[in-house]
Amino acid sequence: MNYYDRMMLEYYQVLNNAWKREIKEAARAAIGMLTEMPKAERMDKRKVDLLLEVINQNLGDDFMMEVSSETKAFVERSLRLGIQDVKTQAKVRISVGLWGIEEQALVAQVQKQNLFWIGQHFEADISQDFRDTLTKALEQGYTKEMLADALKESFSDLGDKGAYYWQGLAEHTALRIREFGRLSGYEKAGAKGYRLVNPMDSRTSEICWALVSQGKVYPLEVALEVRDNLMAIDVEKEGLEEARERIKALAPWVKESQIERDKEGNPVGVSGAHTPFPPFHWKCRTQTEIVI
Repeated sequence: MNYYDRMMLEYYQVLNNAWKREIKEAARAAIGMLTEMPKAERMDKRKVDLLLEVINQNLGDDFMMEVSSETKAFVERSLRLGIQDVKTQAKVRISVGLWGIEEQALVAQVQKQNLFWIGQHFEADISQDFRDTLTKALEQGYTKEMLADALKESFSDLGDKGAYYWQGLAEHTALRIREFGRLSGYEKAGAKGYRLVNPMDSRTSEICWALVSQGKVYPLEVALEVRDNLMAIDVEKEGLEEARERIKALAPWVKESQIERDKEGNPVGVSGAHTPFPPFHWKCRTQTEIVI
């Protein structure tokens, strides 16, 4: 396992372990409050809402604060790795310092955005499913023991859903921010653009095969504009759903339906809008390479 893979794995483990700790705290509080509550009071919507507020505190703000410093470190390491990539690319000589106020500001903004995704995961993505399960259990008049079992199962499901989400967040953040670092290095090197590179082996997706095989030189100014617009999104002010839609509009992933093929069915290009730099899809391995 190389440094980059270890870095992603370590951050995923930080997120997943913290999530599981907070789930235990939330489960302990929820099971204790609900099972000791008189059955007649369990149908009180206000009390159910208060219970969900307690759960969201554990799985939202408390969780976000627990992983804040590790998130900043992970973002900075990913960005520095991308910058180092530029310094080691063939025939590239950069005399100016690569780590300055712009890079520090970028780290701060990415950290802020990522912490928002982290803090909103329960409330925005899965709280309704949890509420539906809880409401069903209460409406059917579960006994204390049945209610405790139902809650344990619901919190177990939260752990499973979190593991998948944190893996995706860690990988996507590392891929995207490493490319941000490369773009910063290309800009300081005075590059005119970049090309796409990929191992082009049996694991290469048809999407990346189509994009890389074109040999296209992408203009740097377009990528920098997209990067800056992505970083300008104020997720707290705009809200999670609007922010997600803006990100999709600025840098949409490539769909299978966009692949253009030759007469033999080989992927030879991509039609329509897509992000101008990797990642182009889930678990993308394509990278950028400087063009002087």
